Amino acid sequence: MRIQIVADVGDGIILPINYNYQLAGIIYRFLAKSDPEYASFLHNEGYAAAEKRFKLFTFSQLMAERRRVSGANIHFGSTLTWYISSPVERFLSHFADTLLTEGRLSIGEHELRVRDVTVPRIPRFRSEMHLRCLSPIVMSTARERNGKQTMHYCLPDDPVLSELIRQNLIRKHQAIYGHNPKNDALTFRFDENYIARRNGRVTRLVDYKGIKIKGIMCPFHVSGSLALIQTGYECGFGDKNSAGFGMVEV
Repeated sequence: MRIQIVADVGDGIILPINYNYQLAGIIYRFLAKSDPEYASFLHNEGYAAAEKRFKLFTFSQLMAERRRVSGANIHFGSTLTWYISSPVERFLSHFADTLLTEGRLSIGEHELRVRDVTVPRIPRFRSEMHLRCLSPIVMSTARERNGKQTMHYCLPDDPVLSELIRQNLIRKHQAIYGHNPKNDALTFRFDENYIARRNGRVTRLVDYKGIKIKGIMCPFHVSGSLALIQTGYECGFGDKNSAGFGMVEV
């Protein structure tokens, strides 16, 4: 399930282009106001599966009809839309409780009045789907370089990308439901026609607390297990979902 938030910006606001950390901060602050114990658990521990831990939520970029990037900042000149998604009812309940009570979003120096909060309709999941990114998809793996293990961020044509996405979704499914899906087959590939139209310019480099994270902002095709596709839709495809990566829409 996901929540759609619409907020006013008045005459406009300016944010740093790397605002993901500020949005994550809003989420944890809202959770802490509603249930401090749960917020602490999610921030410090999370849900475990196969020696990995997941927060099991993701969020979109801020969207507006009028937006302009200038250097290290981004100017929003019209109403903002923001999505938060999770398969965990407890998470959404606590977040929504504070959101509806406060009626405002504090982003940096800005206090934005929340105009509307809705729960979008859950789409019908099919074994073959074409999905669009609401935030960049990140998939990373450790690789040896000059005798040392380094973090490698996958590009759209990386031969291991599809399998890494599949394994990641299986672990998330385990974290949510406590078991593997009956069908764990999945194939993932970015839209090659879209990449060609963009002349290959589909990567985004995001600074998150001083860490440079490379993601891919591109529609993609996914086929296979309905359970895994729904898992990706609800808590994000790829890595670093709780930092604002991997959220998609139909």
